[in-house]
Amino acid sequence: MDNAQKFYCYSTTLMHFLKGSGVRYEYSTLHRRTGNRMWVFARDEKLRSLLDEYDARKAKALG
Repeated sequence: MDNAQKFYCYSTTLMHFLKGSGVRYEYSTLHRRTGNRMWVFARDEKLRSLLDEYDARKAKALG
């Protein structure tokens, strides 16, 4: 899988939202520069749709 087919998630909240929606990450690792945990998901249409939903919910909560 090349980088264009991966989604790098640095948010614990987003990761839990995606997992709760039935999307599992491919693997988790530590970011080389920051040392923070990150999760890598395969990009597909379901992931894109869930990311749009997450962004809409976040915007509604903030606004």
